[in-house]
Amino acid sequence: MHILAFLTASAVSDAMVSSVREFWKLTRFEHAVMLAFAVFIAETIALGALPSFTLVIALSLLVPVFSEMGSFALNDYMDMETDRLNKKNDRPLVKGTIKPETALAFAIISLAISTVLAYFVGVLGFIIALAFNLVAILYNWKLKDLPLAGNVYIALTMAIPFVFGSFVVSPVLSPVVVALALLGFVAGLAREIVKSVQDMEGDAKARGSKTLPVVIGRKMALAVSIGLYLSFIPLTAVPFAMGLEPAPLPLAFVGAADALILGICYIIIRSPGRSFGFARNASLAAFMLGMMGIFLAVL
Repeated sequence: MHILAFLTASAVSDAMVSSVREFWKLTRFEHAVMLAFAVFIAETIALGALPSFTLVIALSLLVPVFSEMGSFALNDYMDMETDRLNKKNDRPLVKGTIKPETALAFAIISLAISTVLAYFVGVLGFIIALAFNLVAILYNWKLKDLPLAGNVYIALTMAIPFVFGSFVVSPVLSPVVVALALLGFVAGLAREIVKSVQDMEGDAKARGSKTLPVVIGRKMALAVSIGLYLSFIPLTAVPFAMGLEPAPLPLAFVGAADALILGICYIIIRSPGRSFGFARNASLAAFMLGMMGIFLAVL
């Protein structure tokens, strides 16, 4: 009996771990963590010190988490056929490890929770969250099929957490927060154009998309992406030019981010057909390194 109970408990535990892993893949939860961190950084910059862990601060960190999870779950629900055509067999809905109706329900509930929590954060935060959660639905329905429009929206989702976080604690945006939002926008736009190139065939067949690479061609779209990546490098110096202390450790993190961006550009130029996955993952890592450098400089 003890052995049977142990085996049953072990099987249940394995099933729970597997379920959590699949929902992590569905929501790309690492993005949610990054967005919450961006909010926290903006709050720290606006206050000039680490914020006290009040209920409002806690809720402000959860707003982007639920928004991100809902947006990505909705994206996978709407893009099941596209993901099959693009051979993204690791996606939970393509594999069948999560049912489509479960993903849709999860998306709706997550976006609703994000909006409700934002109501208790403040008026400006609520307006931002409501607007972006509504546009997330519009993006998955139509915007992503238009040249550049979908890319710009996703880029804005990487910029707006800084603005949102700043407004949680102050009605005035600091120049450093604006600079960080611009960095997020540029990195996000470059990254999403690479994704559009990677997905262009499946998007065109499954959704009739007219994304940027479909309109101007693969090579030209990658050239635009490289230009944006390269513009990211000088922009990392702007927060320090605005008064942040250029201490060795923050500069080391920012320098590592810049080096990674250069590596992305090099690989796209040398092996464009093999660079898509690396470029998207590495650009996310570069942005995280850059944010950490700015955060350490603020402290």
